Amino acid sequence: MELRTKEVDFVNQNANRPAKIKFWYQGGAEPCEATICLSPKQSSHRVAIISHGAFGSPREMNWLGYALASQGWVVAGVAHFGESWVYGAENIDPSSAMRFWQRPQDVSFAIDSLSKEGLFNTSLKTDNVIMLGHSSGGFTSLAMAGANLEAGKSEAYCASEKAKDDKGCNYGQQSKHKPMTEEMLTKIGLLQERMRDERVVAVISLDPALGHAVSEKSLESIKVPALVIGSLKNDFLPYSTHSKYYANHIQGADLVGIEQGAGHFVYIDKCDTDREVKGVFLCKDREGVDRKAIQKQILEHVFGFIYKNGFS
Repeated sequence: MELRTKEVDFVNQNANRPAKIKFWYQGGAEPCEATICLSPKQSSHRVAIISHGAFGSPREMNWLGYALASQGWVVAGVAHFGESWVYGAENIDPSSAMRFWQRPQDVSFAIDSLSKEGLFNTSLKTDNVIMLGHSSGGFTSLAMAGANLEAGKSEAYCASEKAKDDKGCNYGQQSKHKPMTEEMLTKIGLLQERMRDERVVAVISLDPALGHAVSEKSLESIKVPALVIGSLKNDFLPYSTHSKYYANHIQGADLVGIEQGAGHFVYIDKCDTDREVKGVFLCKDREGVDRKAIQKQILEHVFGFIYKNGFS
């Protein structure tokens, strides 16, 4: 068995957006005619999608992609255009973080693309997909199952004292726009209705963002198995407002709080740059935090959830 990864470029003609997808999979020993040669032992129904955090990329999710591939999953990591640096710095648009409905569209397009002729040497079943995501990607995974934003909720929370340590509020601040018109709210409502995708049959949300903006009612409507994992001593998104809030309102959701001083960025690959996001280091964890050990612990929860729900 050889674990491999490959990036493939697609274009979503309907949305006029490029889509770069990073695949992790078990490769076949023999060459084949397809773009990706899967192992002959590949199960046709183990398909997983990963959505990265705001302004991140699937290239930072190898720890998760390879782990799933090692258990027989074909994994597709979607790079969200406008946010992800993999398209080049010139294509990063800070306001794209506010167009949250584009991410689920990217994911649905990625699921469609898995059936593209010539992509794989074996056909995959794409009507039972598990969806994983970190941060904004954690919200994206829940949106695929029915999570929707509630008009005015984010603004009220972000103006309150409770939000003073919540870095999630910083993302809306670059667009000091006028209040949305009724027409715009209606349009967003319609876009939100289309975010859901019936092919997503389970969601795993890692330290999800936008808890402060999501309606309780929409979470109560989620019927698929959900696992929410969040950092208790969070340096970015307060646990109670985001991870815990989501799990509390999704019927039957599993909630795991990660201790040991883990922050928001332990959910991406170990790295060594000095880059900071909103004043929080991307690669440097708090003293005593072992990112690899924590990721191993997270994977135990992920696979426990997958097997418990019969997706193995």
